[in-house]
Amino acid sequence: MATVLVTAGTIGRGGGALAGCAAWNPADPLRIHVLKNSLPPLWLRRFRRRHALELQSHPQLPDLYEQLTQPIPPNLVSLGLAWLDMARQAKHLTPLDPTRLTRWAALPPVWRALIQPQGQLWWVPYRWGTTVLAYRRDKLDWQPQDWGDLWRPDLRQRVSGIAQFREWLAISFRRLGLSINTPPPWPTDDLKAQLQTLHQQMLLYSDKHYIQPLILGDALLAVGWSSDLLPVAQRYPQIQVVVPPGGGAIWADGWVLPSGQSLSAGLQDWLNFGWEPAQTASLTAQGIAWSPFAPELADYEFFLPMDTATEAAYQSLRRWWAVLPPVGR
Repeated sequence: MATVLVTAGTIGRGGGALAGCAAWNPADPLRIHVLKNSLPPLWLRRFRRRHALELQSHPQLPDLYEQLTQPIPPNLVSLGLAWLDMARQAKHLTPLDPTRLTRWAALPPVWRALIQPQGQLWWVPYRWGTTVLAYRRDKLDWQPQDWGDLWRPDLRQRVSGIAQFREWLAISFRRLGLSINTPPPWPTDDLKAQLQTLHQQMLLYSDKHYIQPLILGDALLAVGWSSDLLPVAQRYPQIQVVVPPGGGAIWADGWVLPSGQSLSAGLQDWLNFGWEPAQTASLTAQGIAWSPFAPELADYEFFLPMDTATEAAYQSLRRWWAVLPPVGR
C-alpha cells in the first residue's frame, strides 16, 4: 500500500450534550451515550427525522464505560473495542441478536469473528481508525513516508506519542516486516535494538498530552490515533497526517446494550441506520473514521488476544522497556 497523506474529509477517536427530540414524535426518545465528536452531525439530523433521540456525549472512553455501571444505564452506549472484554466479563452487557441487523451478512468476516465470541454478539461496530503519523510540514524539509522514518537521526528527542507499549512494539514489528500479532519466539535482540533507538527519539509519551508539543513545535512528529490527529490537522494547516504503507493497529468503536436493557425497535433502527451505505459514506467523507464495511480494512490488523506464551513474552519485554532511561537523557 502506498503512503497515504490524509487531509480534511478523508477519514478520523476521541461533557457537553447533544440533546434533541423530534417534536412530532410522541415516543420516548432513545437515550444513547457516545464519545464526543465520534459521529457526523449529519447522522443526527437524518435520524431525528425518524425517531426522537437524546444523545449525550462524553469526552473520554472511561466515561462511557462508567455509564454501564449506573443503576439506570442509557439505552445504548458507544464502547471502544479494547473495553469490550472487561465489560462482558463484568456482566455489564446484554447480548444482541445479529439477525436483527440488516447488513450482518455483508459485514466482513474479520469483524464477525472478532465480535461474536462463543457464538454471542455483544458489540456492533460503527467506526474504526488506525495509528498514524503527524508532522510539522513547516519545520521539516522532508516528508515522512513510513514507520522507518521515526528512526531518522534528525528526529532525536523531537517525537511525541501515545504511552502505549503495545503500539510501539507493533511499529517495531512492522519495521522488521512482521505481523503485529507475531507469536513468540520473537527476535528479541532485534526488537530491543529497535525499541531502544526509538526510545531515544522520544520527547514525550502521553495519551493525553502528546499532541501539544507538535502544535507548539517542540515535537516535529507525533505518533497517535487517527481520531486524535485528524481533527488537529484540520485546525492547524501546518500539521500533515500520514498513514504509513501497510497501515497500523486498528482501534474501533461500537454499540453495546447495557445489562437490563432490551433492543427496542427504535434501537434496532439506530444500529441499522449506522450501517446504511449513505451513512457510512458520510462517516468517511466528514473525516470521522472508516466504516466497518470499508475496503481499506484489508490493509490493517486488529490486536488479537494474547495466549499465555505471548502474554509472558510481551510482559517481559514491556518490563525491560519501562526501565529504559527517561526520555530526554
